[in-house]
Amino acid sequence: MNKAAIYHRVDSEYCYLLDDKTFVLRLRAANGDLKSVSVVYGNRFDRTQPAVRHTAKMEKVCQGLYHDYYEVTVKPGFRRVFYYFELEGEDGEKYFYYQGTIRKDLPENWYAFFQLPYMRREEVYDVPEWAKSAVMYQIFPDSFATSHRSHDCKPKTGEYEGYKLTTKLGGNIRGIIENIDYLVDLGINVVYLNPVFVAHSYHKYDTIDYKHIDPAFGTDEEFKMLVQELHKNGIRVVLDGVYNHTGTRFFAYQDILKNQENSKYKDWYYDMPLPLLPDFKSDYACFAYVKAMPKLNTGNPEVAEYFAEVGKYWIEKFDIDGWRLDVANEIDKAFWRTYKKAIRSVKKDAIMLAEVWEDAQNWQVYDEFDSAMNYRFVNLCREFFADRVIGAGDFASVFNESLMRYPTPVSYAQMNLLDSHDVSRFVSLCSDRPELLKLAAVVQMTLPGMPGIFAGDERAMTGITEDEYRRPFVWDDDGKNCDYVACRPGDMTAFYKELIALRRSHKALTEGRVRFIPTGNESVLAYERYVDGEKVCVWVNNSDKEWTEPLSGNTIKPFDYKIVY
Repeated sequence: MNKAAIYHRVDSEYCYLLDDKTFVLRLRAANGDLKSVSVVYGNRFDRTQPAVRHTAKMEKVCQGLYHDYYEVTVKPGFRRVFYYFELEGEDGEKYFYYQGTIRKDLPENWYAFFQLPYMRREEVYDVPEWAKSAVMYQIFPDSFATSHRSHDCKPKTGEYEGYKLTTKLGGNIRGIIENIDYLVDLGINVVYLNPVFVAHSYHKYDTIDYKHIDPAFGTDEEFKMLVQELHKNGIRVVLDGVYNHTGTRFFAYQDILKNQENSKYKDWYYDMPLPLLPDFKSDYACFAYVKAMPKLNTGNPEVAEYFAEVGKYWIEKFDIDGWRLDVANEIDKAFWRTYKKAIRSVKKDAIMLAEVWEDAQNWQVYDEFDSAMNYRFVNLCREFFADRVIGAGDFASVFNESLMRYPTPVSYAQMNLLDSHDVSRFVSLCSDRPELLKLAAVVQMTLPGMPGIFAGDERAMTGITEDEYRRPFVWDDDGKNCDYVACRPGDMTAFYKELIALRRSHKALTEGRVRFIPTGNESVLAYERYVDGEKVCVWVNNSDKEWTEPLSGNTIKPFDYKIVY
């Protein structure tokens, strides 16, 4: 038995609460090393000596690159729990695992075991129930539309307190309202909007006023109408919250510039030396070294309170359904706890979705984020479908490991995207081959997680650079007069509609476990999703050769797929 590979940790993704009466335990071991694993648990305050102990067998739920993962859900009937693990190796050897120690014998005292001191309801992972069945559609407002099935591509301007505001392509709120029927027909049920608040630049990440819609996009009244109409059609709304930094025209920055040491906002920014010089001549902390976006000091209680109120404001006044939070991993965690309490005080199932490009494990705990933009999924799909540097076996193992990095409610709410407003279009990474985008979309729509479609993916839009992947949305189904589509847009949209409808019509695809199936062919990815007696099987052939599934005899053409349910 490889004892060094055995791992468990209390109060983590290895031990978490589903509710205040139910907890989940996981244990990690080396691949193929254990024959069986059980957990033994009891009441920490049991007056019986020795304490009454209960045993639950753990199930091997998945296999990663180097480890197997075991899991069990326990409803003990009491809230103070001690527990340890009984391990049996493939060689027949048996051990006990407790408090990081692997022994042949058990100590007499229960307090030497793993401890779950009290199952508190405040520590339950209360990820919004709707997230696991969500299909999210990301709209970059400037690029989407100006009217029904149209984008005039004319930059718009607006005025705000003497400032001239601009857009690049002219997309606006009215354009989204007039195309809600398109979103309904597509089948998505969540819209995520990139920033819509008053800001200087076309991308609107340099905010001037957090409590108004940018005049170049439209009015507050139009935005309220947008939310109402989306809600009438069963579509939730998630806004982009930018609290890591502001624009230099934000009132606090302007007050510091005017009053310097006498400004009551002088501590609202992170590492901002005084005197503050105009025209970006001062050396202060900012977003990605862009001085037009000075970094906020969210550790200042006044700043934290102000932006927590912003979060509440858009829910209370406009009834939005949650927030995607920009640069979440550069903001202190205490602020996110404050923010979550604030928005949940007005809407119990408001979602908090983090922008974290790397591993997001440290931000997705019960009192912080519910979900994150899953760029690990982006990278995995790119490696398998576009770059072909990994095979189906490694894809399965790495995906399994990503599931095990979070509690299941969090894993099933991850925003599984193929691209976004910040990265190249996936079809372009695949050398503009629409068949590869289709294969990746099949996987995106049928694996655990919340699919995130960047508007235009379903239109086969291409683009490598920022100017390219933020180009105007292609409304023409034929795309004959457009040089940045990989195939006929209407055909790709029809394909996405079928996939979205499939996902939303099968509980196994939104709530089910996943089990990857070895195919003996590293170009063929296969898995099944299963729950409550329902099972959906998926085969994806990422090669130029026909493949036949040995058991069923199903033949899958090159760069094709098969879904059986």
